[in-house]
Order: sequence, then structure tokens, then C-alpha cells
Amino acid sequence: MSIFRIDSSDKQVFINNTRLMGVQSCNIEQSKEFEEIRSIGNISINDRVLTSNQTTTLSVDFMLCDSNQNDPFFDFQSSGIVSVESFDFNIKDLVGETVLSGAYMTSYNIQGAVGELVKGSVKYECDVLDFNSTGNLTYADQSNDSYNAYQPQDISISTDFSEGVSTSGLCIQNFSIDFNIGRSAVNRMGTRTPRMRYPTLPVNGELSFSVIKNKITGIDLSSLVIDKGLLSIKLNDSQANERQYNISNCSLLSISEGHSLDENATLDFNYTFSINNNNVSVVDA
Repeated sequence: MSIFRIDSSDKQVFINNTRLMGVQSCNIEQSKEFEEIRSIGNISINDRVLTSNQTTTLSVDFMLCDSNQNDPFFDFQSSGIVSVESFDFNIKDLVGETVLSGAYMTSYNIQGAVGELVKGSVKYECDVLDFNSTGNLTYADQSNDSYNAYQPQDISISTDFSEGVSTSGLCIQNFSIDFNIGRSAVNRMGTRTPRMRYPTLPVNGELSFSVIKNKITGIDLSSLVIDKGLLSIKLNDSQANERQYNISNCSLLSISEGHSLDENATLDFNYTFSINNNNVSVVDA
């Protein structure tokens, strides 16, 4: 007798009614926030009452590819990172459809390394979670998508300031872009669902990368005012498609040099940047 089960081929993730390509994992976490009610003269708890602003956490991991329906945030946002823009997710499988409304991004990460494909992850705080038993998939909905993944050997970094490091002529080993956005729920009196989740300012991000040491001998870090400028990370796939992350107002935080037995010497660079709606952009070519 066959056993009914749901595996990865029977699950699809939609954002704003568009199916995401290259999804590697999708996780939903929901927990109750409540207050305990007690009364004088009673040693036990009388009731537990749900508070407002119940939050569901959604995380999506994806493999970056040349589809324009791949990155859950940058391919769909229209208001920038530091905004109150929200998204709607529909996660479908053979059982039904999970509907997540009012999803606000709280963290974003994209990273690549030698021997690995470029991958990303995004997390959201969601206002409402519903289940629709009629929105299910069937076995006929299983797909065989085709797209080009970005290859790690085609990654380069360029810069326009003295404490920035260009990887031209250097063997880049890995890179990572990461930022988190704290959110404060804004309510109207008499409602339990937030009207919006406002970003908690300031919002800072980190950019780090590692290269094999072959010609960098040192960077002067003694300037009283920390230098800042533009860092651009360019990704090329096997079909000559390009995606470039441009991040301005980057400041160098640290440099570390590592040696180990029978290994190449490496240099690790770590930058920070303050995020507004203009200094982080993604350009496809």
C-alpha cells in the first residue's frame, strides 16, 4: 500500500502571486504571545489572554539564479529596504495552501564561496496566517524548472575609496552581505493586527570577503575620520548574465590575516554600512 506524504517536489512558494524559483527551504514558525491573568486571593492563574501583534516568522532560503523571479526581496520590492512595504506569501502543497499576509522583511543574507553556488536567505515577520484547504497542488503541478546558477569563480569586487579593496588580480574565496531590520508594530486603538511594522533605526549591514594574499601589504587605518565609499560585488553566470550589488557608505572595520600549515595565506576584510533607501541597489544585465 502506498503511503501519502509531501516532499519537496510537492511544495511551491508564491510571493505576491508569483512563484519563486530556486527555493531551497521554507519554514514557518508561529507561537502565541499572551498575558496571564491572576486575582488577589488566588495562587493559580485564572486565564491566559492573547496579546495584540501576534507574529508569525517566515524564512526562505534560495539559490541565486538568473531568473527575475528568484530573490524574494530585491526582485519584488518597490519601496526600498528601510520601508513599511509588506508582501503576501502563498505556500502550497498537496494538502492545501498556507497564506501569510503582511510579511515585513527583518533580515537578508547573500553569500558565495569557492566550490559552492551563491545562496541567500530572507526572514519576515508576518501579521496574519491562514490555511486554505482548497488551494492545494496536485501531482500534475510538479515542475522541472530550468535556469542558470551564478558560479563562484565569476565573482569580483570593485571599489572607489582608499580603504576599499578591489579583487582584481586577487583570488576571492568567499563573500557575504548581511543586514537585519528590527521592527516595531504600530497599532490603531481597537485593533489586534498592526497597521504597519515600522523599521527600528538606524539599520546597519555588514559586508565581508576573503582573498588569497598575493600582493596586499597593508592599509593605513590611522585616519581619525573613518573612510567610506562604494563597494560593488559583480556576479556572472555561465551565460554571461550579470547581477551587481552596489553598496555605498561602506567603512572598513577590520582586517585579519591567517596562516596555517600547508595552506595559502588569506586576508579577511569586514565592512559596515548604514542602510537607507538609496545606498543599496541591485542591477541586472
